[in-house]
Amino acid sequence: MSKFIEDLHKEHNDKVDAEVLEKVNIFFSSGDDIGVSLIQRKCRCGYFSASRVLQKLIDEGKVKEGKTSSSICTFL
Repeated sequence: MSKFIEDLHKEHNDKVDAEVLEKVNIFFSSGDDIGVSLIQRKCRCGYFSASRVLQKLIDEGKVKEGKTSSSICTFL
């Protein structure tokens, strides 16, 4: 039963993250500052979803990471 709940939770997170990622691509353009709190405000989502989406964008090379983990990044 626990595995089922974990899978369901992951599926839900993936769906929410996809929606947030779609909104990020609408609200942010090249050269814009972007960070977890900015994603939360503009896309109206929670901290963890915004954090996962930002990390995904950094990993894909679409966002240049700031000097520290809590600093503002740049959307490329």
